[in-house]
Amino acid sequence: MVATISIFFLLFLLLISFSQTTIINGDNGFTTSLFHRDSLLSPLEFSTLSHYDRLSNAFRRSLSRSAALLNRAATSGAVGLQSPIAPGSGEYLMSVSIGTPPVDYIGLADTGSDLTWAQCLPCVKCFKQSRPIFNPLKSTSFSHVPCNSQICQAIDDAHCGVQGVCDYSYTYGDQTYTKGDLGLEKITIGSSSVKSVIGCGHESGGGFGFASGVIGLGGGQLSLVSQMSQTSGISRRFSYCLPTLLSHANGKINFGQNAVVSGPGVVSTPLISKDPVTYYYITLEAISIGNERHMASAKQGNVIIDSGTTLTVLPKELYDGVVSSLLKVVKAKRVKDPGSFWDLCFDDGINVAASSGIPIITTHFSGGANVNLLPVNTFQKVANNVNCLTLTAASPTDEFGIIGNLAQANFLIGYDLEAKRLSFKPTVCT
Repeated sequence: MVATISIFFLLFLLLISFSQTTIINGDNGFTTSLFHRDSLLSPLEFSTLSHYDRLSNAFRRSLSRSAALLNRAATSGAVGLQSPIAPGSGEYLMSVSIGTPPVDYIGLADTGSDLTWAQCLPCVKCFKQSRPIFNPLKSTSFSHVPCNSQICQAIDDAHCGVQGVCDYSYTYGDQTYTKGDLGLEKITIGSSSVKSVIGCGHESGGGFGFASGVIGLGGGQLSLVSQMSQTSGISRRFSYCLPTLLSHANGKINFGQNAVVSGPGVVSTPLISKDPVTYYYITLEAISIGNERHMASAKQGNVIIDSGTTLTVLPKELYDGVVSSLLKVVKAKRVKDPGSFWDLCFDDGINVAASSGIPIITTHFSGGANVNLLPVNTFQKVANNVNCLTLTAASPTDEFGIIGNLAQANFLIGYDLEAKRLSFKPTVCT
């Protein structure tokens, strides 16, 4: 009886969360909710995993994704490179609709890839999802993309399929994949609709949970952000506010005019144009802890900011400097992670939730953007009496780092692709 009541309670939470998904329509702007895939608000699964296991799974996904991101960034433009592998499939969910009449769609929001895709009928191979599989034959707004179009030529590993339709194939760093054909389709968020390129996946597999596919929010011409501009005249801006990991709270994502980040406390840094254009590069100049300042490389665009990577990955020398400073100023006892997963952990002499015993870590970005990371951005309580640093070291051969979503939590972060600027504003993201 207790188990039955618990299941109905979780279903009730889901219904409330989705019924309260806010859509704000203004001058070419709209807003909707984001959910972490492991939160109780997520429709992906009702997990009985422990807190530590859920954290460990998120961190392992992060390591797989960051390896793919860094590898693609390092090898972009290399002679003889085969179709590059996209990073893993993301951590946060968006709820939208596709087609006419609209069909509910829950996608993993991904700033590390461009193509938005959904599983489609007929299925050669489809994974289980929480919403009906999209049938393009029943949508009056769907049309196929021909092989000789610029859209087809813009996608990696596209080829000509049956009756001249452009086929695509995407493989992600965590070995998830999707194959199908490209189309143009209406995507609806609330009462606002835009026409966008969409992948219709007839063969898909891997760890997408019960999501319907991926919503590509990268910087390339096929991403939803770019497609909004090309087909609907909506400015190429988006912003999001991510709640802390596993907080079971809604975040939000904004597009167009709603995505402008302004007001007291806002700092901005240039977005650097580099290959692949999908990724959002910024320049990290230094990290400060107390009175110690550790300099990063002088290379422009030396870090990627990414919503789908949980951990922040720092160049090895910079990471070692951060750890050295923390060991000097944190008075708690150093302990081992019970899963031998983390390098730097302390006992409950520090309190992550209360911001006690852990110094603010300041990241200095180009353009004078100094962003203060609170303990909730840099440490997680992974078990009783064990609190671990969620910054990790890149391989000594990696040229780039990654600013992950834990470091972004409780900031309103704005991507202005027109002005080539990234903005941070401290905000409570619930």
